Amino acid sequence: MKKLILVIITLFLFININALEINSKNAILYNMNDKSVIYEKNSEDVVQIASLTKIVTAITVIENTDNLEKEVTITKDMLKGLDGYAKVGFKVGDKLTYMELLYALMLPSAADAAQALAIDISGSIEEFANLMNQKVEEIGVTNSKFDNPTGMDSENNYSSASDLAKILIYSLENETFKTLFNTNYYTINSINKKIEKTMIATSNQYNLDTSIIKGAKTGFTYDAGMCLASTTSVDGVDYLLITLGADVRTINNLKDTIKIYEYYSTNYGYINILSKNELLKTIEVKNSRTKTYDIKSLEDKELYLEKTITKDKLIYKYEGIEVLNKDIKKGDKLGTVTILNNEDILYTFDVYLDIDIKYYNYTLYIGIGVISLLIIFILFKKLKKA
Repeated sequence: MKKLILVIITLFLFININALEINSKNAILYNMNDKSVIYEKNSEDVVQIASLTKIVTAITVIENTDNLEKEVTITKDMLKGLDGYAKVGFKVGDKLTYMELLYALMLPSAADAAQALAIDISGSIEEFANLMNQKVEEIGVTNSKFDNPTGMDSENNYSSASDLAKILIYSLENETFKTLFNTNYYTINSINKKIEKTMIATSNQYNLDTSIIKGAKTGFTYDAGMCLASTTSVDGVDYLLITLGADVRTINNLKDTIKIYEYYSTNYGYINILSKNELLKTIEVKNSRTKTYDIKSLEDKELYLEKTITKDKLIYKYEGIEVLNKDIKKGDKLGTVTILNNEDILYTFDVYLDIDIKYYNYTLYIGIGVISLLIIFILFKKLKKA
C-alpha cells in the first residue's frame, strides 16, 4: 500500500425529516470538523433573510477598512428610513469607532449601525450594496443578492440557507468577525451604553436555555420569519447551523436550533472504523519464500456516525487481486477496501503493494540445471574415454 486514497462515500448523514420535525422552513447543518453537510431542509430555496444580511455587512466592512478604530460621526442620512427596525439609538453628531459600530451591528442587530458603516465606507447604501455583492461573489455563492446592509425585505435582497452557511463559514475565518459573532455583551464607551445580543435578550424574556448555542446572529421580519445563524461545540464536534422562516408568532428559530443541536449531539458522534495496522485481508503469494501478504490499515480513522453503529457490526470488503505473482511490483494497486454498515457504504480506499517481494527465478534455475547436466555429461564422456 504505497498510499491510502481515502474517499468518503456517505458522510452526508441526511435524516428523515419526520425524525426531526422543525418549524423553520429552511435549514442546513454543517459538521465543521469535516466541513460536511449532515442535515438540510429546503436549503437551496431563495428567500428573505432579514438581519442575517448583517453577516455580509460585517465581513464587508471588516475587509474594506485598515483601521477599525477609525471614528465615524453620525449624520442625518445614516438614520433615515429605519422606523420599525432594531436600533441602538444613535443621535446626529455621535462619534463612534468602526469597532463599536460593528458590535452594535452584530449584537442588538442595530440598523442605525449598519447604515452608518455603509455610508461611511462607500458614501451611499447603493455603493455599499455593490461591495456586498462583490464579496459574496468572491466567496463563491450564486443564490444571494443584496441591496441594503440592514436586511430590510426587498426583492433584491435575498439568499438561501446553503449560501448563508458558506458565507458564515468564510466569515468565521476572520478573527475579528469571529469575536463579534461569539460575543454576548459589550459596552459602547463612546455613548456609555451597554448592549447585548438579541438572542440573549429573547432567551431571557422567554426563560429559554440557549447555553448550547455558542455564537449567533438573529434575524426577523414578517416576510422572512424568524431566522438564526449559529454555531456550537459539543463533545469535540463543531457545528454550524442556519435556520430560516420560522413562525414569527413564536421563538421557534431558537427552539429549532436547540432541538437540532441536541438531536445530533445525543444521537451522533465519532466512531472508530479503522485502527492503525489493523489486518484487513491476507492474500496468497505464489513462487516465493513469502507465502502471504497482509493488507493493513495505515492509520486510525474515525467517522461521524449514528451512535447505534458499532465497529463490530461493520463489514470490511476487499475487492482486487487475490494472488500475488512476479508481474506485480511494489507500488502497484492491489484493490479496494470498502467499509459498509449493512448495505450502506461508509468509507472506501485503494490499497497498494508496499514491499518488494522476491520471487523464485525458475528460468535461472532451469538454466543452471541444464548447464549442470551438460557438464556432468561432458565429464562422463571424458571419463568413459579414459
